[in-house]
Amino acid sequence: MKLSIFVLALAFLLTGCNEEMKNEPVHPIVQDQVSLLTYFPPDGSIAYFQGEGNEFASFTLQTTYIDTQHIAQVEDNGGVTLLKIYRITDSKIELVYRETVDSNPSLPSTTEVAAYPVLETILQQPIQVGTSFQGWTIQSTTAQVDTGTKVYTNVIQLTRTEDKFITTKYFAQRVGLIKIEDTMESDQEQPFVVTSTLQKIE
Repeated sequence: MKLSIFVLALAFLLTGCNEEMKNEPVHPIVQDQVSLLTYFPPDGSIAYFQGEGNEFASFTLQTTYIDTQHIAQVEDNGGVTLLKIYRITDSKIELVYRETVDSNPSLPSTTEVAAYPVLETILQQPIQVGTSFQGWTIQSTTAQVDTGTKVYTNVIQLTRTEDKFITTKYFAQRVGLIKIEDTMESDQEQPFVVTSTLQKIE
């Protein structure tokens, strides 16, 4: 009889524990923010993009790290050479400088770039579908892009629409920009599309 009472009491105790566990709130797993620095190619590298739809869609992109927060890229499409400088914060990649330059421009100092005003936001946390900033919206964080030389997965897809003009950019971690697609709606059956696609990084 004592054994039966003990078993019954143990059953009630276990049931109570289970109920308490069920009533405890379930906390969602919050992932750490991605370091936005990973969306740039390596320091000193040159990326080669193949263009289609426009003679200036092909270009090279030379990357130089000024410091841990500022990255310079010289973009040369054969017609014009642009120096672009980006500032990386915990939450944003910001364009702070964009000017035409000669083929071998001198770069500003760390002190100089720190004083540059923000011109445009290029990418913004949280890196998730639906995040919007300055007309851009993250459409996917798991896109797959075949550049012809490599297939990239878990790619960020950004889209901005202005009138009949749609621009889509694709970014891969540890590589940065891998493709730009500009689509213009026209009176023709097919829209006019210009693409620049990464072929290699040296």
